[in-house]
Amino acid sequence: MSRDLPKTTDFHTALMTATGGGIWDDLGWLCMADIQQMAGDTSKALNKLGLCSSEPVLIPVGGQSEDIAAILAVIEAGGVAVPFHRKAHSDLRGHLESATLARFVLSKPNPEKRSLPAPLAISQALPPKRPLLDGAAMITYTSGSTGKPKGVVLSRNRISAKLVTICEAIKMGRDPVAIVPLQLQFSFGQWATFLPLMMGGTVHITARFSADWANQIIRDQPVTHFAAVPTMLRLMVEGERDTTHMRILTGGEAVNSELSSAIFQRWPNATVNGIYGLTETGTCDLFRFDRADLPSDDGLGYPAKQIQVVTDPVTSELLIQSPYTMLGYLDMPELTRETMRDGWIRTGDIAEINKDGSVTLRGRIKDLINRGGNKVAPIEVEAIFADHPAISAVLVTGVPDPQFGEAIHMLVVPKNAIAPSKQTLIDWAKNRTDRFKLPDVVHFGESLPLGPTGKADRTALRCRILDQPTDEKTPP
Repeated sequence: MSRDLPKTTDFHTALMTATGGGIWDDLGWLCMADIQQMAGDTSKALNKLGLCSSEPVLIPVGGQSEDIAAILAVIEAGGVAVPFHRKAHSDLRGHLESATLARFVLSKPNPEKRSLPAPLAISQALPPKRPLLDGAAMITYTSGSTGKPKGVVLSRNRISAKLVTICEAIKMGRDPVAIVPLQLQFSFGQWATFLPLMMGGTVHITARFSADWANQIIRDQPVTHFAAVPTMLRLMVEGERDTTHMRILTGGEAVNSELSSAIFQRWPNATVNGIYGLTETGTCDLFRFDRADLPSDDGLGYPAKQIQVVTDPVTSELLIQSPYTMLGYLDMPELTRETMRDGWIRTGDIAEINKDGSVTLRGRIKDLINRGGNKVAPIEVEAIFADHPAISAVLVTGVPDPQFGEAIHMLVVPKNAIAPSKQTLIDWAKNRTDRFKLPDVVHFGESLPLGPTGKADRTALRCRILDQPTDEKTPP
């Protein structure tokens, strides 16, 4: 165990007792003592309303200090925190309410001002007792290949143990200064925010990332850690050469040698930690360490402490065994058993384990599109546009993209000779789904490509697109 870690390694207790440090957000500075006070007051309000042990509580988050206070408050009150983006589509919020059976949601009365997160009753029905939630601290929702979000139930003890492992792997000491433009509904945003605060550090967060925002902080502050998805880094590598010594933490997609080289052109003294992991495995399963003076490749790196990896001998799917795994999917026992087989979690990624123990990603079994770190199910996008009155058929796939890692491409078969414009389709769908799920590129054709079984073939569509020029693109 690192000597720099706090006396208690329980992540909630460490955050509630941390001294010094705090958060800079779009509203300004909030010290850790004030965040802890907010959490304590909100916890008392939840207990007064009768929150039961291990009861889920919904938390709209959006890059503000109060988000941390709300999560701490729910756990302090004995509940289970369920963060989701405050601007999430109403359909997603409705799904979370029905899936969790939550009675309460914590939100700020005014997002534009500092204010105490307030519990709001959204149901009078007491949720059933769920043994799976015993010992849980959080439920993190992830996209499924069918488009139906899955509630990953995360143990308080396992989160705490994994944070110790991550702290050692990324060599985070006391009083770090971290930039974390990631939202707390994602596991990457959670650990990258919690850990520096546990270490008495300062964390810079924002509701809306921009390269200018991050560059300004790097220029003005002694930044030690910068957590970002590769899409964010691609927007920053064209700036002036900067000799800051910092550790760049990046995940969501593999960092290829081209991006790695561009990062070191911008920040020659940086260390880049490429991180691979699933919410289901407790995140951060593989670590890759790059520096400007070391050779680089396109691999995922090496297994973290206490992590074992193998590949399926038939499919080459990467399997991970970890002591930090989820307790299971909320109210989805069959899917839990399918994902967690004999102690191994199936990742859905095709990989190769090299002789030195490192892992190289070769492809993906799942249909999920990884757009800038956001996982998008093609079937969900197709379902939205299939309802358009001018569309006869639609097929969606992911295609490699220099900015997003993967872009969402959609093939439309119009009902009539005159097809609706791409912008017309996008405008029609804007109020029907989240912005990051809208297609980046729209193609038009007379039919969908079919596979051997007569079903629409995403792989064939992807190959066809890669062999031809693309159509108009949606602005990022």
